[in-house]
Amino acid sequence: MKILQILLFFISSWCSLCAYIDAEEDDVVERGCKSLKNTPLLELKKFLFCDYDTTVRSNHHKSVTNVTIKLIPKMMEFNGDGVLNLHSWMLYSWTDAFLTWVPSDYSGITYIHVKAYDVWIPDLYIYNSGDLSTNDYNTIYNTECLVLNTGSIICIPAIKYTSKCSPNFTYWPHDQHKCRIVLGSWSHTGEELDVHLDGTGVDMSSYENNTVWDFKLLSAEKIVKKYKCCPNDTFPRIDYTFLLTRHHDINHKSYITPAIALIFLTLTVLWLDSRSVERIAIASVNFICHLLCMFDLQWIMPYNGVNPPNIMLFYRESLALATFALILTALLRKLQNMSLDMPNWMFSITTFILSNKAGRILVSNDEESKIVGESIVAEDSSDLPKYKMKIKESSWRYFATIIEWLSFFCVILTYIIILIILVPSGVGK
Repeated sequence: MKILQILLFFISSWCSLCAYIDAEEDDVVERGCKSLKNTPLLELKKFLFCDYDTTVRSNHHKSVTNVTIKLIPKMMEFNGDGVLNLHSWMLYSWTDAFLTWVPSDYSGITYIHVKAYDVWIPDLYIYNSGDLSTNDYNTIYNTECLVLNTGSIICIPAIKYTSKCSPNFTYWPHDQHKCRIVLGSWSHTGEELDVHLDGTGVDMSSYENNTVWDFKLLSAEKIVKKYKCCPNDTFPRIDYTFLLTRHHDINHKSYITPAIALIFLTLTVLWLDSRSVERIAIASVNFICHLLCMFDLQWIMPYNGVNPPNIMLFYRESLALATFALILTALLRKLQNMSLDMPNWMFSITTFILSNKAGRILVSNDEESKIVGESIVAEDSSDLPKYKMKIKESSWRYFATIIEWLSFFCVILTYIIILIILVPSGVGK
């Protein structure tokens, strides 16, 4: 009897448990997803992506997949280290034989939108970056692609391409730089994946101008390479070459215009009479201005390796000439106050110069030297020793005047040579 009671107890407990489970299941069904009728789009996606593998290229392994691309630049950044960051859209189009259907079977649907990570996409990467992590290729997988019933796929992801250029700041701030973006398949040969340009390969219509650089396309071309390791395979790539030209207006006003002013300031120092206080004052100011410009320039000048920018070389040479003008002014002031007799060779040179018309022009500001010069060439030579004595009395002043003018013309010639060597030929274009 007890055994029967125990059995009845277990049976009743089991029935209660089963009823509870059924109640729970009924509750899940009531609160679960609605039973939807399959729509044509849903049926189409089930048809297309059933057993679809995103890692498998749709074409036969002996057939090529042709990928057409077009670069659509939006904005760019370029720093002093020669790193180009190009923010752009990239149009990819190719055909996937696994993603075709008959529109009439699915209520006339001719295209669908899918995420890029749901389909096979070509592995086109930038070759001249060296660091794929700096290029936003993950954005490709988050892009929605358009799939046509013919199997054609169109994707337009937003990508940042980072490329290393070889900058040359020799002609800063009139510098220009050529940068390349080289795209190609990372793992496929040209017999598996071939890349082509869509028209010109670039659409610059939506590019936003940079405030520092003018960005222009020089060329977009397809290049096919072969390597010794794989003589039967080809490796196609797309080379985009861009020209970056600096907008130099601000730097021109800040450093080129002062450089021109300093040239005239240095020449003014040499043009003034060395005996004047104004000359030594202007020479000192000129020297200080050169130093201040060089100190300010070094903080903004980009590093250029072993070749310093020409603007820095110009300031260096101009500083040397300004130093020469300052030292020469001090020496000539001291020279004109000397009481020692001039050496015979110096006196002979001074007399020879003053006896010529060119020499008289050099010291034409001095009325006495003009008279002496005219008297030397007079036909009556009986008074020649008398006038030679006048020259000797003021010989140091005449000699200093000659040195002043010779240094003035030499510095002009030096500046002309410096400008010819350092100024780029196309700076005015």
